[in-house]
Amino acid sequence: SSTISKHWEAELATLKGNNAKLTAALLESTANVKQWKQQLAAYQEEAEHLHKRVTELECVSSQPNEVHTQKTELNQTVQELESTLKKKEEEIERLKQEIDSARELQTQRNSLTQKLQEVEIRNKDLEGQLSDLEQRLEKSQNEQEAFCNNLKTLLEILDGKIFELSELRDNLAKITECS
Repeated sequence: SSTISKHWEAELATLKGNNAKLTAALLESTANVKQWKQQLAAYQEEAEHLHKRVTELECVSSQPNEVHTQKTELNQTVQELESTLKKKEEEIERLKQEIDSARELQTQRNSLTQKLQEVEIRNKDLEGQLSDLEQRLEKSQNEQEAFCNNLKTLLEILDGKIFELSELRDNLAKITECS
């Protein structure tokens, strides 16, 4: 029972360590999500600004090559921003999954903690029963030992009496032969 208790204590310590790590990761992830949302808003704003700028340049410029070059550069910048945006959205989704996983682990930890407490209570009950049985066994062994000692004493007395009766018989037999 102490092995089970030690096992559950080790399991609880491991779960507490994992819980602390997950809590720290969750806090860091939450901070990262906020930061990325701000960056995402900034990227979206910049992309809108660049789209407007492209439109303005197309309207204002009479030189098609220059506008085309600027448009190409702006489109490339927009694509880069959209790629970054996509990566950030994927990271946000991954962090949401980690948060869900951390919550599941927290639930499992709570469940295991409750089971550990139940096992510890059961273990204490069993230890109490074992102690009671050991006391009863010791008492029974003492009673059996006392009974055996009394029986030996009785056998010794009985052997003495049988010897005395045997001598008496022999004496009576001699007296009967003589008469």
